[in-house]
Amino acid sequence: MRRVLTYLAALVLVVGSLGVGVFTADLPFWQRAFQLPLAPDDAYLPIATLGADAVPAPLATVPAAESAFDAATLDNVAAQARDAGSRALLVMRRGRIEVERYFGADDENTLMPAALIAKPLAAMAIGRALADGRIASLDAPLGLALNEWNDEPRGRITPRQLLEETSGLETGGDIAGLYQRSPWTNLSKLPAFATSRGVRLMLGNDFQRTALGFPLKHEPGGFYNVSPANVQVAAVLIERRTGTAYEKYLDEKLWRPLGAGRAELQLDRRAGMPAAHCCWRATARDVLRVANLLASDGVVGGRAVLPPGWVREMAKPSRVNAETGLELTRVSRSGVPLLTAEDDQGSSFWVLPDQGLTIVNIAGPGGEAMSRTMSHLPDAMIAALKSDSTTP
Repeated sequence: MRRVLTYLAALVLVVGSLGVGVFTADLPFWQRAFQLPLAPDDAYLPIATLGADAVPAPLATVPAAESAFDAATLDNVAAQARDAGSRALLVMRRGRIEVERYFGADDENTLMPAALIAKPLAAMAIGRALADGRIASLDAPLGLALNEWNDEPRGRITPRQLLEETSGLETGGDIAGLYQRSPWTNLSKLPAFATSRGVRLMLGNDFQRTALGFPLKHEPGGFYNVSPANVQVAAVLIERRTGTAYEKYLDEKLWRPLGAGRAELQLDRRAGMPAAHCCWRATARDVLRVANLLASDGVVGGRAVLPPGWVREMAKPSRVNAETGLELTRVSRSGVPLLTAEDDQGSSFWVLPDQGLTIVNIAGPGGEAMSRTMSHLPDAMIAALKSDSTTP
């Protein structure tokens, strides 16, 4: 009997030690979970910083006398944005700012939630890596670069399918508005919260391993199925092929050439990997710079920031969903084609390439429904441009 008790005690100690080890290894996840919901401008530590010592390049502003829009139109649009809960509304046409309005205490130096540029920037980074010869092709199987996926079905996924959201990888569960709710209000859902790969891709301590652990839900290239793993795997691909940390590659190849200033990305751990699919913080002006690359064919101040033809590649309709491109949505308003992107907090940008027009709206706290409320913005701008289509 004593021997049995000894064995049981040893088993309890081993299981307990393993449990403590697992919990300790997972401690950053639970620490972050206990902080939910986050205040609107809070971010988890650690963070990666882009443009840390950069002085933002000046942006030209259109004098009122030269504006393509009448003052009444601009005032009306700004008032509607303010009433809808916007933090910032910016409009640029042909490289010059037409509108720059901030509501509340924000200004041009305020770092705001900027998740809406995360996915388009990943697509732009893939374009740079292709032009640099680091990635062979948009249609090369990922198994050639990712040993973890070699000789298995996920290895047949291509970079194009990642960026078109047709990889077939699972969605990772309900993560929309994750930072705005507490997982402790409904304990019956806590197990699903703790095991969700999508949640782990935002709160966990190993974004690379989590992203590469997403299983296939559909055959690659068969269905449009948005998954946060798609952009995260694209970032892993960039790191593997360039030998450079994702945030450093963005900083050197895109962010500084844009003339942008300081921005922040959430890291999984110190010296780890950023959440490439979300969780940016940047100024509204720098969000505008990124979106405006789509209106300027990737050129800033006479310098090509994006490879020639890459904006057209991003804007091509997906083979599966004609309303999407490479991490962009394709829409038409008043017969005019637009490129747009949004995040789950209600912030959006719209680009009219033919008019060189870019509109950015940064939503305030609780602005999840703002993308619907403010969907009229492009129409108002298009109507105003039609009345003055000769403006240079």
